[in-house]
Amino acid sequence: MATDMFDPDTFRTRFGPWALVAGASDGIGESFARDLARRGLNVVLLARREKLLEEVAEDIRATYGVQTRVVVADLTGEDLDDRVARGTDDLDVGLLVYNAGAAIGAKHFHDQPVEHAMGLVRLNCRGPVLLTHRLGRTMRERGRGGILLLTSMGAMSGSSFTAVYCATKSFDLLFAEALWHELGPQGVDVMAVVAGATRTPSMLSSNEIFEEYPGIMEPEDVASGALANLGRGPIWVAGDANREVARGMLPVPRIGLINGMARATAQLYDQPFVEMKGTEFGDLES
Repeated sequence: MATDMFDPDTFRTRFGPWALVAGASDGIGESFARDLARRGLNVVLLARREKLLEEVAEDIRATYGVQTRVVVADLTGEDLDDRVARGTDDLDVGLLVYNAGAAIGAKHFHDQPVEHAMGLVRLNCRGPVLLTHRLGRTMRERGRGGILLLTSMGAMSGSSFTAVYCATKSFDLLFAEALWHELGPQGVDVMAVVAGATRTPSMLSSNEIFEEYPGIMEPEDVASGALANLGRGPIWVAGDANREVARGMLPVPRIGLINGMARATAQLYDQPFVEMKGTEFGDLES
């Protein structure tokens, strides 16, 4: 188990009093909501299925004694930003967890309707851009906060059968790395959470093989490990085996690469540059 980057009081002060978890009705998102409540944060639960959200919210209140709020919204919907604004404008949200689960299937790009591809773009690209822009701006102004973007081992490489999924998850990875460098000097910790096979409803429904898949992770372990490593660096890879694979697929040290790209861009456009420090892939010993 990883040792938490922050002690409990510091965690609540830095990332509280409210956290918003997108995709909180089940799986990894629900596990994040419960773990954050256990740490003393009030939780906004956002997803499409109101009944499931209300059940999770009620159980969290009863179990942990924190406040909850339900925001019903489709992460691919045109009104996503408006619904989040109406649901959170009166709250001090110090932590965003963007966890978008979808049964991706496995077909070649041209064997699926283009709307399937565009749905993944809205879910994995448009959604995190909207929510991080709205909530991250306030975190930057107050000088503290955190953003966790859930991505996938599929972000490491393009692949037949999951072309758009891999591309959009790569977007999340690179977007988180960039925001880690931009917002870190303002006191906001940003991290990409790279998950492999995890026992969630969406993954189990995509292929029955995952019922007995070797090394499949539990959503509670992904959530607790990510929160323990928040603040250590731009990426945390869930699971020892996944972490070793990721180190092989991304052999160039990410922190040096991010700093180098940022330095070159700053020089090109005559902008200030800040050197960021951190740990590769989070706590490698966890």
